Amino acid sequence: MPAMTYQLLKMLHVAAVVAWLGGSLFVSLFLLSSQPQEGGQAPKESRMLGALRRWTLYVTTPAMVLAWLVGLHLAVTFGWFIMNWIWVKIALALALSALLGVQSKALRRMAGGGAQRPALIDWYAPFTVVAASAIVALVIVKPF
Repeated sequence: MPAMTYQLLKMLHVAAVVAWLGGSLFVSLFLLSSQPQEGGQAPKESRMLGALRRWTLYVTTPAMVLAWLVGLHLAVTFGWFIMNWIWVKIALALALSALLGVQSKALRRMAGGGAQRPALIDWYAPFTVVAASAIVALVIVKPF
């Protein structure tokens, strides 16, 4: 693979990850700050919820898919699957993907008038930051 192609793919991967994790963090903070109430939501919160659901559907989720596709392509192309660090990175990325699914479900419930607070909501944002930091460390240091 030409060096320029590698740099472009790496840039695309990093940009997709930034969009994915930025969207995920925003959803985490919105869910944490919103207080589901019986009988509906305030109009401003309702508009924000709708906008955030659309953003998650049209930006955050596609960014996650793009990050996976480009990342897996790079890993296959460069034979990184024989290295142990990539498996830890993949496990963390899977956990972050699952978290986005949980967050999307919580947004759908809120939009449907659900008043239940999502489980472990206090840990969504910290987990995202810690997992992303660990992934960055693994990619840069490649410790094992």
